[in-house]
Amino acid sequence: MRRLLVAVAASQWVVFPAAGQPVPGGADPLRTSAEITDLLARREPDAAAAAAARLMEGTSAEKLRDAFQLVRGLGQSQYADLVYERDYGRAEKDVIYKIDFDKAFLFVRFLYHVDHGAWRLIHLRLKTENEEPLPKEWVHVYPK
Repeated sequence: MRRLLVAVAASQWVVFPAAGQPVPGGADPLRTSAEITDLLARREPDAAAAAAARLMEGTSAEKLRDAFQLVRGLGQSQYADLVYERDYGRAEKDVIYKIDFDKAFLFVRFLYHVDHGAWRLIHLRLKTENEEPLPKEWVHVYPK
């Protein structure tokens, strides 16, 4: 009987969040980042721009499409890998993927924030880097 009560109490804790801590809805940041990264790795900048624009307010797919054209000049991709993920509490996530193209590594950084109860992509950055494992200006990644 005691085990049953513990199991029921544990399931209630998982299902119902603590008061005052809303659960963000909408798209899962890690899943959507992986989908956009996969589209970039397959060198489909138009589809990647459309997917990212749906998650960003005030940014047109055309503007993103121009930035994503970078992938066409990098050759074929070998793999895409998650290299960094950080949660800033329950309201912000930072995700970085690396795509290994023939000519360079491409790092794709996604920054998400909870807006009106749903995850929104607020920043997307592409950076190629050949010398360092991660771009130099991402100082929050490197230990001090």
